[in-house]
Amino acid sequence: MTINGKMIDVAVAVLRFGDEFLLATRHSHQHQGGKLEFVGGKIEQGESPKSALIREVKEELGLDVAGNTITKLGRICHDYGDKMVRLYVHQVWLDDGQYLDFKDKNIGLDGQAIAFYDKSSIFSQTDNFPTANKMILTWLTLPLTITISHVLSHFGHKNDWLDYYQHLPKASTLLIRTQADVSTNAQLIQKLSIQRDDLCFILSLQDVKTIDTSRILAIRLTHNELLALDLSAPNLPNLPIIASCHDEHSINKANALAKIYPVMAVLLSPVQLTATHPDTPCLGWERFGELADMADVPVIGLGGLSPDDLPMAWRFGAVVVAGIRAFGG
Repeated sequence: MTINGKMIDVAVAVLRFGDEFLLATRHSHQHQGGKLEFVGGKIEQGESPKSALIREVKEELGLDVAGNTITKLGRICHDYGDKMVRLYVHQVWLDDGQYLDFKDKNIGLDGQAIAFYDKSSIFSQTDNFPTANKMILTWLTLPLTITISHVLSHFGHKNDWLDYYQHLPKASTLLIRTQADVSTNAQLIQKLSIQRDDLCFILSLQDVKTIDTSRILAIRLTHNELLALDLSAPNLPNLPIIASCHDEHSINKANALAKIYPVMAVLLSPVQLTATHPDTPCLGWERFGELADMADVPVIGLGGLSPDDLPMAWRFGAVVVAGIRAFGG
């Protein structure tokens, strides 16, 4: 569908089995020919993005994903100069049978080359994707679960905090939220990063300079920091942002920021009642889903959740779940 003769709405399917992704190579005669792409195509008049995605995957691959878990990743607008596209991106989890059917196929129904690629091979060739697809690659660096640290006062001594978090599962992502001063945080983060060179970190604006940026997945903006941000001069570090949101107003602010800055996700909470904040009203899954649908970027669910809630989170629009106690923290 075009808007004012220029904007083209496109449904994009991130077809996934574990950490492998089914990609196609664009024909040489096409726009951005020769590049890798996620399967998809134009949304027809009166068609929803999800319906268009299901149709396009069937037409291009002969693969029926109508019954699969399909979760919105985000929406991307990009101006190529000769045309503008608006991508409606959804993540589609393939089942075992679909993976086995396609893992050895190398040609789609349109004669395009297709293959499964693991995460590392995708990230090693980001320049081989259409420009509009590159934000999707940033989104795909998100883990499925995020551990949020206890505040430092939860422990008797900062060494106890360190000892606790050096036993996280391998390759965990830890959001540092100690509520300690910057100097103490710097010591904790530096020591933990040395003890565990496999961990990735989500840090506050104040803590971003404490370690090598290659270890930092994203910078977290609190709800208040997001709302106070001057979008005309955001003055943010050159790293992806994860913004904490609680309501429609903050979701809209995060969407506005995403138009000018790489926003990896919004951290939407609280989904359910929590032991730490039993008097804080929770969103509940239905309201959570409504707010998640408004976000132009992936959504992380937080509040009273465990890793076992991931399938429910996918159903209501989150692609990641986060928490403290049930996540190794």
